[in-house]
Amino acid sequence: MENKPLKISLRMATIMGVFLPLAETVRRSNQIVDLARFLSWFDDYILGAILLIAVYLVKKKINNSISFLIAAWGFVSGALFLSFLGQFEYYRTTTGDPGIFSTSFVAIAKGLILGYMLLGLYMAIRSNSYK
Repeated sequence: MENKPLKISLRMATIMGVFLPLAETVRRSNQIVDLARFLSWFDDYILGAILLIAVYLVKKKINNSISFLIAAWGFVSGALFLSFLGQFEYYRTTTGDPGIFSTSFVAIAKGLILGYMLLGLYMAIRSNSYK
């Protein structure tokens, strides 16, 4: 029996693992050379790498690799959830989003990405029940 939820979750993780660093690089292109802002955008590279490493482990059929995929989705979902909530702080202050896009655009994008990540997490959890 084919584990379709696993295939979907792996495809989603691959897409997000590449998309996160690229999207954050574009968003913060005005801050890339500012070393004081390095950790503000580099965390998305770490999150992307975590997803891609989990995909690699599953594809290599390493023991418990689906558990690593579930953990990766949980970790990146939690990180983006905090980022999503933090985005609303820019509405309370007059500073606005530090990137090149509007605060509202970034808030909507982060909300959609968070939904995508939660779906990837759900599919990974579902895939764990297949034998």
